[in-house]
Amino acid sequence: MSALLTVRDLSVRFAGQAAVEGVNFDLERGAALGIVSESGSGKSVTCRSLMRLLPPAARITGTLDFDGTEMLSAPEPVLDGIRGKRISMIFQSPASHLDPLMRVGD
Repeated sequence: MSALLTVRDLSVRFAGQAAVEGVNFDLERGAALGIVSESGSGKSVTCRSLMRLLPPAARITGTLDFDGTEMLSAPEPVLDGIRGKRISMIFQSPASHLDPLMRVGD
């Protein structure tokens, strides 16, 4: 079975300064991924880069393949159909980001 998400050599720079360098992983269908590390180590930058939600000044390089879609080159309408529907990010304080009245899948 092929991976749902494949990340190869992901690097993110802001004004030439590396925020994330050389990240590689595969996420299989049905699996979950948690990224745990120190504050300021690049967790949020990594996750936001997967969905192309970083500011325009960010320089993202590498390969981000989500279910056959190369996320770094995909047009916005394609990304809009994926973000929040097929790939999402749960922040550090889920109680302040998740609506307790909304069911999973809504």
